[in-house]
Amino acid sequence: MKIAENNRVDGAIEKLLDRLISVIGDEAVLFEKFLQLLERQQQALITNGTDELKAVTAQLQEVVSQSQRLEQQRVATVDEIREHGDSDTDLNVSQICEMADSARSNQLQTFRDTILGLYGRIEETRMRNGLLIEQSLEQIQNTVEVIGRIPAQKETYHKHGGYSKELNRLGVDRRV
Repeated sequence: MKIAENNRVDGAIEKLLDRLISVIGDEAVLFEKFLQLLERQQQALITNGTDELKAVTAQLQEVVSQSQRLEQQRVATVDEIREHGDSDTDLNVSQICEMADSARSNQLQTFRDTILGLYGRIEETRMRNGLLIEQSLEQIQNTVEVIGRIPAQKETYHKHGGYSKELNRLGVDRRV
């Protein structure tokens, strides 16, 4: 149903569409921030910046929380649009664009394209960060194994003032 088809519903749907555009715009800004934080996380992983890594991780958690709140707002707004549009099925952005005037439709399509592009970049960066973390863990494991193989001399004194040398493995606590 196009907005122009029903003047009574017209204003309510326009407000809902404006709210949806605002929420999706906020999500796009948040996705950009998330991507920037992931890139900072990647640099911290590469440079072994533990303090930076902790700070970025805390910021990422906050962005995820904000994203969840925005998603709830978006879902609620889409549900209201669906109710006003007399639709029994879930609506996607393309279907909502059909209901909107051209200006709102263009905004929604632009935000959709922006978010899809950001999502692709976010996934790529997350995968690289995951690989860096795996490589770091492998390096730690290899280092622990090498340290565990280093022989340590154990000097034992005898009652006549002499001593004997024995080779023992270094005891390494492998609980990490």
